[in-house]
Amino acid sequence: MKIANYELKRPDELETPVLIVYEHLVKKNISEILKIAGSPDKVIPHFKTHKSIQVLRMQIAAGFRSIKCATLREAEVLAENGVSEILIAYPMIHPKKLKRFINLINNFPDVTFKLIVGTPQHLEALSPALKSNNSQIGVYLDLDTGMRRTGIQPGKEALEMYSKISQYSNIIPLGVHVFDGQALYKPDLQERKNIVSETLNSIDQIWEHAQKNNLNISDNVVAGSWTFHLYPDRPNIRISPGTWIYWDSRNATMEELNFDVAAIVLGQVIDHDPQKDTITTDIGSKACSPDQPTEHRFKLIGYPNAIVTAQSEEHGVIKLNGEKISIGDYVLAAPGHACTAVVKYPYSLVSDPSGEIIGKYNHDARDH
Repeated sequence: MKIANYELKRPDELETPVLIVYEHLVKKNISEILKIAGSPDKVIPHFKTHKSIQVLRMQIAAGFRSIKCATLREAEVLAENGVSEILIAYPMIHPKKLKRFINLINNFPDVTFKLIVGTPQHLEALSPALKSNNSQIGVYLDLDTGMRRTGIQPGKEALEMYSKISQYSNIIPLGVHVFDGQALYKPDLQERKNIVSETLNSIDQIWEHAQKNNLNISDNVVAGSWTFHLYPDRPNIRISPGTWIYWDSRNATMEELNFDVAAIVLGQVIDHDPQKDTITTDIGSKACSPDQPTEHRFKLIGYPNAIVTAQSEEHGVIKLNGEKISIGDYVLAAPGHACTAVVKYPYSLVSDPSGEIIGKYNHDARDH
């Protein structure tokens, strides 16, 4: 596991738990993804990880013009801050959300908005909303290649669904969207490469179908944090990972990548149990990555043998396994999932490499 060394000055002046972002590591991670992709035009970063206008501005300054998001609030913040292409990668069927989306289109006519669809019901909800506003939208077919969350599975039904999109005059098929989340946390590189190969085969089937039937198709948006670097450099492929900007302790187990964990949690030891060789910190489930298995919710930096064994709302219990940590000590923790750690806080403090706090990043898009 590759986790950077961190400095932090005067932790006793910071009320814990608190999220701290090391800005130089954010910039390093931006440089790293550009090395992998070759161009910012090949990447649609996911906004969900940082949700911050300040970090977004760094991405825009690096050349990123297209951003992916999951919520309407994220889309609103993106539109208000100069993003020219916004992909909302979440099925849009709720009437109130569709109304908000139409308002968004009207308020930002110079922004290209795109959606995903995976079922006829998505089309049946979207088309009337667009018709009432005399609007047209481009959509990607949401293809489920194995995660079994949203999307249509490859095969005949996917081909028929792509054709069905083309039957709507106000909905334009653009290509295929895939989040191959079934590759998450698989340490075997070859297994992840096989998933990518299968995904590409499924995408190619849809492209062949579209071209054979003269259906509009332009590009594909693919991948998550565990596969984005494995897709070939093809003109019709754009990658859309999110966690790379901050990274986290689970992603850091991928030895082939050189990103650094840029967002960490500062906590304090509040109690201990010598009989069980445990300490209790104030890094509870309301402070860090509650969606992960308990032992993966965070890793204490500098204490490789320590393992989280229990977590409640305001308490994080850690088995020391021989590590020496005392009541009152401050600890730095690398989240197991950056996205679900960031959203716990209204802002993060910003540190320079020396550990001096130099500002803060507001998490502007926490709401839905």
